[in-house]
Amino acid sequence: MKKDNEIVSKERRCGDLQNMNIVVGSFARKILGKKAFIEADIIRNWKDIVGEEIAQLTKPVRVDFKKDERRNGVLHIEAASGALALELQQKSKIIINKVNVFFGYEAVSRLKIMQNLQIMQDEKKSLSTDNSEKKLVTVKEENYIKQQLKGINNSELSSALEQIGRFLVVNNKE
Repeated sequence: MKKDNEIVSKERRCGDLQNMNIVVGSFARKILGKKAFIEADIIRNWKDIVGEEIAQLTKPVRVDFKKDERRNGVLHIEAASGALALELQQKSKIIINKVNVFFGYEAVSRLKIMQNLQIMQDEKKSLSTDNSEKKLVTVKEENYIKQQLKGINNSELSSALEQIGRFLVVNNKE
C-alpha cells in the first residue's frame, strides 16, 4: 500500500505557499506570450520607470511589435492634455531609454502619444476614494492591523497585507 505522500504526484505537490508569479507565470506566458508580460510590467511599474510627475498625467496603453518579434516595439501612451503630449514628444528619447533600461534590452524604439482628458478625472477620483477609504478605518483598527503584521520583514508584503486589512475592516462595517 502506498503512503499518503506517495499518492499525490510530485507535480501536484506545492509544499509551502508560493508566489503567484512563479506558479502561474510559465503557464500564462505560454498562453499570452511575452507581449502581455511586457505590457503588464510597464503598466505596473510606470511610476518607477518615468517618475511620479509624468506617471500622474499619463497612462501606458499597450506595446505593438512586428510579427514574431519582441524588440523595437511601439509604446502607446495616453496623455492628459495636448500640451503634455507635445512635452512627451520632446522627451520621447528619454522615456524610451528609461523603458529599455528597465527591461535590460531594446524593448521599445518608438512612442505613440494620444491625448485623453479622462486621465486627469480618473486620477482625481482615485485620490478621493483612497482618502475616503483611509478615513473609514479608525486609529484603533489601524493599530490592530499593524500589530498583526509585526513579524513580517518584507516591506512590500507587509504593505500589501496592510491594504488588504484596511479593505476587510471597511467592508465588514457595511
